Amino acid sequence: MIFCSLTRLLMNWYPGAKASDNRPRTAPARLKPLEFPHYQVQRDSKGVDNSAPDFYSLLVGLEKSISPKHVEALKISVSGEVELNHLVPSEYLPPMEWQQAPSSALDSPQPRQDSGKLNNGAPIPTHKDFYDRAKELLYHSDTAFDSLSGKGAGHSNATPSIRLLHSHKFYQHLLLLAEYWDTSKDAYTKSTSDDDADDDGKELYTGRRYGAPHEMPPEYREDTVCAFAELCIWPFRCNVQTPRSSITRKLVFRDRYVPIQGVTSAICCSATDRQKARRGVLEGPLMGIHCRNTTTFRREGQANGEGREEIMDLLFEVGAALLVAQKRAREGQEEVRPGKDCFWADGGTRRHLGEMGGGKQDRETNAWAKQLIAPVDDAMEGVEMEGGPGGVGGGVGGGVHSEDKPNLFSSRKRKQRPGGAQQAYLDGKPPESAWENKVEYRMIGKEPGKRVDCVYLLSALNHHVSLVKVQVHDRYLASVTRGGGLEELQEPSSAGPGPGQGWGDLKVERSRWFDLFVPEERAQAMRGVWGAMGWLMRGME
Repeated sequence: MIFCSLTRLLMNWYPGAKASDNRPRTAPARLKPLEFPHYQVQRDSKGVDNSAPDFYSLLVGLEKSISPKHVEALKISVSGEVELNHLVPSEYLPPMEWQQAPSSALDSPQPRQDSGKLNNGAPIPTHKDFYDRAKELLYHSDTAFDSLSGKGAGHSNATPSIRLLHSHKFYQHLLLLAEYWDTSKDAYTKSTSDDDADDDGKELYTGRRYGAPHEMPPEYREDTVCAFAELCIWPFRCNVQTPRSSITRKLVFRDRYVPIQGVTSAICCSATDRQKARRGVLEGPLMGIHCRNTTTFRREGQANGEGREEIMDLLFEVGAALLVAQKRAREGQEEVRPGKDCFWADGGTRRHLGEMGGGKQDRETNAWAKQLIAPVDDAMEGVEMEGGPGGVGGGVGGGVHSEDKPNLFSSRKRKQRPGGAQQAYLDGKPPESAWENKVEYRMIGKEPGKRVDCVYLLSALNHHVSLVKVQVHDRYLASVTRGGGLEELQEPSSAGPGPGQGWGDLKVERSRWFDLFVPEERAQAMRGVWGAMGWLMRGME
């Protein structure tokens, strides 16, 4: 109860609770026209390219500038503005009639049902489940925000009371997002105050925004998109899983980890085993969530597809999809951590490179160094130099002090963090695991007998979301993960990717961008996520 009271107090104090404040205030920066990446590549479909991607040599080369060579090396083909019924099998996509109440749409077509239940044993979500959530997303944003602020019937701007049963968390985060992006209530005026002549002519502002888009913390967008995803996936008994370690957000690219900007979380299914489910074990991932904070993609005079930021955004998005594909491909495998059978990660049983002694790190060397410098510290005791004891920055002997005589004046005084990658190396321990502890990796929804995995991403930019589908062949994924040529990989089977696409191609398809501030587009985005989840969670015998 105390925690809830504190939460309400913080929400009332937080700027998100002041979105209805109409008092004039300092004007935030005006919004520039929204930009979106328009990078589209269509590879030649006449010949099938079965060569291994040569992105590794380009990555480790001396070229630092991002160019279309990187996209060509990954053999990416991109298609934009794809309809939802082409991204998701139309038989699993909820019909438009489902946005109406079940009583008024009894004759509406039903999505395909291969069996009476999902592959996790849960019942298939019904028309009512979809309608209850779509109805709340179709509320006007002002109406939902007024419901959050608790405006009653006596308020001058009162709206019909509504109840946000499923979307309360989503609208809470959307309100914070609106304080930087929503221009629907922007009004600028000139100050005419007589109290202070300096303020005369100053531009004042009334509206919902409290800052410019580039000032918004990235967490606001991530929390909003994750809350939107939770709204769509709860009927399928799935959850949004946020990685607890940064290394789990890195793509395994041959012998190194490549950080992927914007990888937020993943959608996973609750474990079917009851005991594992109680421990919080998840299965998957099914989909990825990818949020970016980029607002400018082209410089002045550049056409669509020529911007460096557009290429970077595409590579980040493809990297996020490959990361999801790598995790799904870990089904039935055991982790091979970097450093296995290496001298620097054997627990200190063998000599480290550059060590003065054999075996574990020579602790006696550090003790000998302390004994050597101790007389200097004793001799300098009581002597004050310019800048305090030890001189400027520690002076003579300022870099080494005994535990009972800390150097309070040293600019280098910083408490060492226990553990970490450096300490693990000194102790001869392998790096941190890149596998999540409470996730059982499974390729949920992959078609049996096919070697192409369809990876879905819920991509987010500005205040928009898009559904992205990436088709990854297992040989392509093996080439990225392990490297090597064709002779090191298995021969392709008859169940290939399809006509005009070899195993060395990466096909990326994207829907249009749906505005989260527009009720109809929110419902359409939910329809796409609902259809993708229905296809991935379909019952397969």
